[in-house]
Amino acid sequence: MIIILMGVSGCGKTTIGRQLALEQGLPFFDADDFHPKANIKKMKNNLALSDSDRLPWLNTLAEKIFEWENNEGAVLACSALKESYRTILASRHSNILWVFLSGTFEVISERLRKRTSHYMKDTLLQSQFDTLEVPKYGLYVNIENSIDDIIKRISSKLKQMNQSVFGIIGLGVMGKSLSLNMAEKGFNVSVYNRADNGEAQVVSDFLEDNHALKNISGFTELQQFVASLATPRKILIMIKAGKAIDIVIDQLIPFLTKGDIIIDGGNSHYKDTAKRVDYLASKELHFVGCGISGGEEGARKGPSMMPGGSRESYQSIAPILEAISAKDKTGKPCCTYIGPESAGHFVKMIHNGMEYAEMQLLAEVYAIMKISMENEKIAEILSEWRSTDLSSYLLEITIDIFLKKEGNQYVLDSILDAAGNKGTGSWSSKAALDLGSVNNMMSSAVFARYLSSFKQIRQSLSSQLKKDSEAIEEPDIMALKNAYRFARIINHHQGFELLRLASIEYHWKLNLSEIARIWTNGCIIRSDFMDQSVEIFKVYENYFEHQSIFKNLISSENSVKDCVSYSLKYRIPFDTFFASYNYWVSITTENLSANLIQAQRDYFGAHTYQKRDDVSGRYYHTNWLEK
Repeated sequence: MIIILMGVSGCGKTTIGRQLALEQGLPFFDADDFHPKANIKKMKNNLALSDSDRLPWLNTLAEKIFEWENNEGAVLACSALKESYRTILASRHSNILWVFLSGTFEVISERLRKRTSHYMKDTLLQSQFDTLEVPKYGLYVNIENSIDDIIKRISSKLKQMNQSVFGIIGLGVMGKSLSLNMAEKGFNVSVYNRADNGEAQVVSDFLEDNHALKNISGFTELQQFVASLATPRKILIMIKAGKAIDIVIDQLIPFLTKGDIIIDGGNSHYKDTAKRVDYLASKELHFVGCGISGGEEGARKGPSMMPGGSRESYQSIAPILEAISAKDKTGKPCCTYIGPESAGHFVKMIHNGMEYAEMQLLAEVYAIMKISMENEKIAEILSEWRSTDLSSYLLEITIDIFLKKEGNQYVLDSILDAAGNKGTGSWSSKAALDLGSVNNMMSSAVFARYLSSFKQIRQSLSSQLKKDSEAIEEPDIMALKNAYRFARIINHHQGFELLRLASIEYHWKLNLSEIARIWTNGCIIRSDFMDQSVEIFKVYENYFEHQSIFKNLISSENSVKDCVSYSLKYRIPFDTFFASYNYWVSITTENLSANLIQAQRDYFGAHTYQKRDDVSGRYYHTNWLEK
């Protein structure tokens, strides 16, 4: 830590600086001791220094500040009257506590008249006051207070500065990565992890592995962890979603004070988040449900972040979250205030549902190709797609996966075909049911993962089927490419429609363009199409209103049918593509067969129905058994 006491001559910089340095155990330096001889001679002759006179002196001090900080720190007494001077002094180091010793001309003039051993005469004092540009930062201290009071105030500020601005609970993969991200951005961070259940060394090992970062403090006692944080405290919980979150919250509450902020950065269900918002509000505490996407690499280098809660709490944590988040193509952080209550976790849930479908689409593209092509050829075709509007992060990593080998074997070919899931995909489907929306692509992707888990059953049933030995023709790659584009548009349409309907239902006022923007980098579903979506949602409510997109869907319909036909011919599961096609056909069909459904409902349950030719909206009932 570098502490610079600044102000005009006679304000007490040296006296206060020496005593402060003694109390803090730091070396003390007087900037006047670094003036070139020509400057000292000029001041002794009652001549004011020009900026050009001061420049070599300021550059020397900047080098010294850098040197001192790399050792143990220092206290420096320096006039630093102009902002340009302070900029030079801080040019090689920004972790400086500026202490402005403020006093009136009359008080300081009287002090200077009593000094006999200093070359600065009181006749130059007015020129210093004229030059002084009062800083808009740092600590202001009135020199008419006693030296002891001044030292106490500075020491209190130092203690506060040494406290961490952010705390993270849980040193799993994501917790570790986010902690390092924050620390490397210059924030003081406290981390906590429990020490039981075989995790006794988690904190100490983390600190040892990252010993070069001096701004991370580690704790295994919750009370000490909370005490290390500056108020209002900002605590990010990065543990498994569910009951454990509530347990940690209840453990924290006794150590917190009014206005502190708890942030859940996991994949919690949005309805659980809503309950926690209300519960903590009753304790005069803030709760933020923050979706975080990007996996380990994103958390380390810059994730996409989706915080929801009160706007007041977001404004408090925004400088930190926005600093560590990914940046879009204009340099803006991929982090924004999503909306009140549980909006952040809802948006992250839909992101994950769309991610499920995007991944499944690529898996089905692979299924179509692999029956007649080798991995290298598949990767070559997808690489061509990557250079088009189909480019995406998931496409990029899929290409890498196809080419990865261990020895002479492709890693992909050794992986068991049973996919895991953590629930957020199914939550998206349930949310669509609750809101009366349609996300059959997400649901198909979820069910595809469920089906993949029945490996033994699939093996047993498969062995009972006669295998067709006829030659397999290669799929039409252009048709598959068009179908893939088609299905991705439908998936995005369904995802953003869910967000739009939730915004209306829950009064969240979601900004779809902003959500698309923060999904353009850092997150798993970032893509060229997401970049386009930012501008689309500034003008249109949904993708179908955009005429070029709608015409693209129309022109791609035959390609989808060709690919579905190919999948049927060779018994290839193609559910997510089929779901996109079924949705498209249904949403663009004027008269569906649902009139029969409504007639059946009226028949057995007297649920009534409306008539096509009755614009009044009246409901009718028919006695179907009457002859």
